[in-house]
Amino acid sequence: MSELTTLLSSSGFIFEIFASLLVLHLIYQRFRRRVKVYLLDFTCYRAPDSNRLPMSTLLETIYLANQIDQESIDFQARVLERSWLSNQTSIPPSLTEIPLKKSLTSVQTETMTTLFTSVDNLLKKNTLSPRSIDILITNCSLHAPTPSLSAMVINKFHMRSNIKSFNLSGMGCAAGILSVSLANDLLKVHRGSLALIVSTEALNTHWYIGKDRSMLLTSCLFRMGAAAVLMSSNDQDREKAKYELLHVVRTNKAKDDRAYRCVYQDIDSESFGVTLRRAIAIRDATSSLHDP
Repeated sequence: MSELTTLLSSSGFIFEIFASLLVLHLIYQRFRRRVKVYLLDFTCYRAPDSNRLPMSTLLETIYLANQIDQESIDFQARVLERSWLSNQTSIPPSLTEIPLKKSLTSVQTETMTTLFTSVDNLLKKNTLSPRSIDILITNCSLHAPTPSLSAMVINKFHMRSNIKSFNLSGMGCAAGILSVSLANDLLKVHRGSLALIVSTEALNTHWYIGKDRSMLLTSCLFRMGAAAVLMSSNDQDREKAKYELLHVVRTNKAKDDRAYRCVYQDIDSESFGVTLRRAIAIRDATSSLHDP
């Protein structure tokens, strides 16, 4: 009888060890498996028709404002003709007034309109509650107010108090990709989470009035807009995802003075604006494919 009891005890002990090893193996396999990150959906901001700015209207507004010389107006006309910008593109109403209305209130109105509309449309499109968002990333290169843009979105939509929020500024045209890269890293650490990226640019802050052609380019090439992107690391979202994020490649060229100044916020004797050096930007972007 004692031998039978000993045998049963040994069998029970072996079973417990086996069960423990099985659980540990399953846990190991779960955390060893590559976390997949999905893009579920996105929306782009569409301004009302009242904000539409055909090329002829822009040139007329610049001429009537009487703040820059005819040579600068002719230069902008040539750039606009070659830019292939649609006549359906838009700018904030404050920039079509004469004289131009550049103020903190105007840029706040512009930014909140594009951000809030994009987020609201994305949440409604996917029947999501704002409280279901685990990670929020906003980016706007030239407008960095206090409170931050991410705080404005959280306040507007009453998001959770434990949401992980980030606001990127001063990152130039790469800010959207940098936001995706940041979301990718966070989603891999916080598995099964939902991330919201909201990307925009504020025109009111850098609408240049002067003669520097490198600064006049921004007024010709940039228009009002925003995008909201929904990303997830939940395996259950695989079937409804539009894309799976496979690679994010980043190269930081800030150590190179030429690359550092290819998009540069500056001030001259007449106004402040953003200098664009197209040739340098393209050359540095190409060299980054080869340089370590």
